[in-house]
Amino acid sequence: MFNVQIVDDEPIVRIGLKKLIPWEEYGFKVVCEAQNGVEALEQLNEYKIDLVITDIEMPIMNGIDYIKKINERKVKPVVVILTAYAEFEYAKTAINYGASGYILKPIVESQICETLQQVKKNLSITVDRKFNSELDNKLIDTVLLTDHSAFQILESVIEEENSYGENDLNYTCFRFFYILETIINHIKKKYINLDKLENLDIYLNLKNKQFITKEDLISEFKEEITRIFNILEKYYLIYKDNIVRQACNYVIDHIDEKISLTIVSNALGISKNYFCSLFKQETGENFLSYVTKMKMQRAKYLLKEKNMRIYEVCNYLGYVDTTYFTKLFKKYCGMTPQEYKKSECENYEFVEKKII
Repeated sequence: MFNVQIVDDEPIVRIGLKKLIPWEEYGFKVVCEAQNGVEALEQLNEYKIDLVITDIEMPIMNGIDYIKKINERKVKPVVVILTAYAEFEYAKTAINYGASGYILKPIVESQICETLQQVKKNLSITVDRKFNSELDNKLIDTVLLTDHSAFQILESVIEEENSYGENDLNYTCFRFFYILETIINHIKKKYINLDKLENLDIYLNLKNKQFITKEDLISEFKEEITRIFNILEKYYLIYKDNIVRQACNYVIDHIDEKISLTIVSNALGISKNYFCSLFKQETGENFLSYVTKMKMQRAKYLLKEKNMRIYEVCNYLGYVDTTYFTKLFKKYCGMTPQEYKKSECENYEFVEKKII
């Protein structure tokens, strides 16, 4: 039996829902009800709730804010919203925040019963599978530490997924999306400006793609975990030496500004010579070479993600001479900015012709 919470500020709606629906016939039981989001949150701490049916327009805390609070919890119930046609824009917002569906007012029994059948099906998959959250957390932690054992744990997660067969592709997608979302959220909080160099939200595509087979989904997941791991390694963000790590963080945080050896060593409170020697010793590359490499990575991001013109990127990053910028770009990226833009930007020809 799955536990239900009903949240609506109108008593007549709460009473009507409890009496109208033969909950137990569908495997559900209404265990609590609330008249606003604040009261509902308190109940979440008291009861094990599997399904929340909530109104949107409520005093004190509305349905949208309540759903946001639910999303902050480690264990989340399924959420279905009650909405009138006039509130439909709010309903779309709620779905973007993770609501599984909606029930239109005035409430029709057949619509709720149909929704309950679908919710029960999804919840049953979750209960039957009992996926290894400890294994998932280990994968998350080792990726964030750039520990290479992450790839062994990744294989264990995939092996577990394969044991469930092909019938629960939606749940596999949910599990993979949760892992990726948790990793990316940690990275965004710790390295606020990393998204100036990399599109960290590519993982969101996993939720939108229609995968034909579990093999396709697993392949995409492995690729994305590897990409994130490589990003953390490439920028020395999780590095054993604290000074090196701080220096690299400084470069990323100030990537659009002038960065020199003097500026960074002063920011770290150490001598230029010592810092230069330490960075080379720890990373195997010259610090100024690292800075230029990061600048070129930023250039790639601006060319592709922001669709900026080549001369605009050159000026934006502080390079006066476009020819010199082009030489640097080719040295570090293996192709000219024109070649990169042509290969990566769909509207390359249109944008570049406007420059002339």
